[in-house]
Amino acid sequence: MARKVDHKLLGKIEEIKLSPANEAWRKAMKASGWKIYADRERWTVKSWRETVGEDLQIRRAKLLECVLDNIEIKIHPFDEIVGRPTPGVIGCATAIDVCGDSIPDIWNDDGSISATLDATAKVDMETVEILRESVRTFKGQTFPEMTYKAWQQLVGTWAQDAEEAKLKDPGLDAGITGQSTSTLSWSKILRVGLRGYISECQEHIDRYIAEHGGDVNKVYFWKSCIIVLNAVIRHAKRYAALAREMAAEETDAKQREKLLKIADVCEYVPENPARNFHEALQSMQFCNLCKMLENPAQNNCHWGRGDQYLYKYFMQDLENGVPLEEMASQLADLIGRWGTQTFVANSTQKESHQINFGINNVMLGGLNSQNEDCANELSYLFLHLVGLLQLSSPTVGLRWNHDTPDWFMRKAIKTNMETKGGIPLFENDEVVIGNYVKDGIPFNEAVEWGGLGCVYPCIPTRAEHYGAEGVAAINLGGLMHLTLHNGVDINGRQTGLKTGDPRQFKSFNELYEAFFKQHRYLSHRVMWLGGVARDIEGDYLRLPLLSILGIEASMELGQDLMRPHPDFSLYGMSDRAIIDVADSMTAIKRLVFDSGALTMDELMEAIDSNFAGNRGEEIRQMCLKQPKYGNDIPEADEMVKNVSQRSAEIIKSYDNAPFRRYMISREGLAWHYFGGLGVGALPNGRKAFEALNDGSLSPMRGADKNGPTAVLRSACTACFDDVAYAAVLNQKFSSSILASEESIDKLIAYTNAYMRAGGSHIQYNIVDSEELKDAKTHPENYKDLIVRIGGFSAYFVQLSPAIQDDVIYRSEFNI
Repeated sequence: MARKVDHKLLGKIEEIKLSPANEAWRKAMKASGWKIYADRERWTVKSWRETVGEDLQIRRAKLLECVLDNIEIKIHPFDEIVGRPTPGVIGCATAIDVCGDSIPDIWNDDGSISATLDATAKVDMETVEILRESVRTFKGQTFPEMTYKAWQQLVGTWAQDAEEAKLKDPGLDAGITGQSTSTLSWSKILRVGLRGYISECQEHIDRYIAEHGGDVNKVYFWKSCIIVLNAVIRHAKRYAALAREMAAEETDAKQREKLLKIADVCEYVPENPARNFHEALQSMQFCNLCKMLENPAQNNCHWGRGDQYLYKYFMQDLENGVPLEEMASQLADLIGRWGTQTFVANSTQKESHQINFGINNVMLGGLNSQNEDCANELSYLFLHLVGLLQLSSPTVGLRWNHDTPDWFMRKAIKTNMETKGGIPLFENDEVVIGNYVKDGIPFNEAVEWGGLGCVYPCIPTRAEHYGAEGVAAINLGGLMHLTLHNGVDINGRQTGLKTGDPRQFKSFNELYEAFFKQHRYLSHRVMWLGGVARDIEGDYLRLPLLSILGIEASMELGQDLMRPHPDFSLYGMSDRAIIDVADSMTAIKRLVFDSGALTMDELMEAIDSNFAGNRGEEIRQMCLKQPKYGNDIPEADEMVKNVSQRSAEIIKSYDNAPFRRYMISREGLAWHYFGGLGVGALPNGRKAFEALNDGSLSPMRGADKNGPTAVLRSACTACFDDVAYAAVLNQKFSSSILASEESIDKLIAYTNAYMRAGGSHIQYNIVDSEELKDAKTHPENYKDLIVRIGGFSAYFVQLSPAIQDDVIYRSEFNI
């Protein structure tokens, strides 16, 4: 049952406004342009040259130490929590030592580096030369470069060909490693402080030597952790010293007092256990900041269950008389800070993410180890501040269960109305936990799950490898293209099997089985190559800070996360575009094999011409008129279910020994835009290179004609929750639902009904199509308009025109 909360405190939270410091930060953030800093590269190169010949584990520790001891730091007038990866309000460091030569623009002489699909940063030639020198220094020593070389020994250019055809993602130069996109061990960090970690590492070293341990790599690991943990402590003290210097010159008494308080906090944490809410937030910022500086390509700042481990500090401070407004301002500072960290995306990420804000996730509410709902007053404050900040990040997830209280759901819906763009999303706690338990994870571990990136569930006790080793998503739409073209991809390469010319197929079952032959071949090959990468990458990269703060098992194992352990590693894959494939199969079955309205030759001619000419458009309309998922039509919905389950069987059949089998989570991003670039015209009526269906359980845009309830019935029939930990269902509602409390009640009831029926995930765009059309035409008037894309939110005006149209033309409902 739900815990009791102080409704008077909830009322006080409702009265909270952004503080002057928060408002000053928002103004500075909005005025700040994209900026790339090369200071980190200066120090990585210096360290790497000075440590030639030392053990890799120690070299990587000293590299981060050199960065933290020397990188430029700054405290802004509005900062309450301090620490940024660059001096800029918004700015990003690069990760050439991790990703290799992944920024092609640095070889141009115009000083322009594209940060996103539509945003460019200008850098001076001195900065460009620093970046180029880093590439020269680390050439032949980064795991992406060396893994691609190993793959080429095994499969030639197949891996690169498959990536170029958008059949799988990500590329290795995204810099994703095990646990790099997941949460840190916040509860332990706040409880023992980094000095506690250092003592524990030294105890392990002393014990291991005393017992004549034979694996010196363990000692190297613990020593590397001591190096980086001490460096984090010194980095915090650099901020303390800077704050004191600034206070000595400050003429405003109030600002001087604030700076001295910052100095005191930075002197104490993260070295020591946090004693209050302010110290807890500051400790988290330093640990996350330094983790980002270890690998800036993955600057995700995941809170995990922030409303749970921070709750005791929050309530304790309230009892001790700390003003609620003061704590709210500090929390808003950190939410905003983490929600606006940027990175330099590789080419794949520019298409799959659209933006270059690091995806930032906080999970609220949900069950505890006693199987009780634990939404609390801090959960409410998180939602309230997110509504006030109105940023596209963080991704906020509400962990729904049968006892989720009405006050929490109501605040969540109202927050969604404030942000408009799918914040928060709703994930079914019982489905996620149930899938973990079914896969052998103990309940007390599973119940602590949080969100990775936009949707993907992860648990803090196991290192999550989703996206690592180049394995995240496979493009079933691309596999459909392969099936219709005898294994030839969109670029004309034979990346798939030769399963036959579909014009020669005598039955629908032949085509159906050919598709799954392509599926097994590609997905198992991708997972095999992922295993090869897993064995290689630790030879070129170690991440001691991420390892020691990422999962607690690293301490006992004496092992870097780049050398994963079977007992503490999880692997996942997303099989995307199931709806596009199923709707296409339904159309083929009905038009060609059931009714004979078309021959396969006629259909293929129309597809290969991208439905050109009068006959092509006629056939396209025939395809569009076939039963589509999302309308409560059993034939269409059962096809989705069959494709879903067969796909899951293939992925789960891969033997990933000695590691766990791959789990499945069907998430979002802007992947449907990226994936669509690898798919020609399809028999569902979609034209070549258009975006695929958004989310993973959403109907084809505009195809759901029978209203929102029919969509839910179709989703429940498809039953993704039986095979996937999460499946993104996007819904778009008219802003008229803002009109009354009654409409809020209806949306709460709609959400509850879907979750009670077993739905795993749902999220809402609450915006009118006409408003979106106007925003596309007049972007200068809509700079703050947020929309939900697939699994994350973004500012509408920063999106590519294709994705803007995708959101505009999704079906819009009223309740």
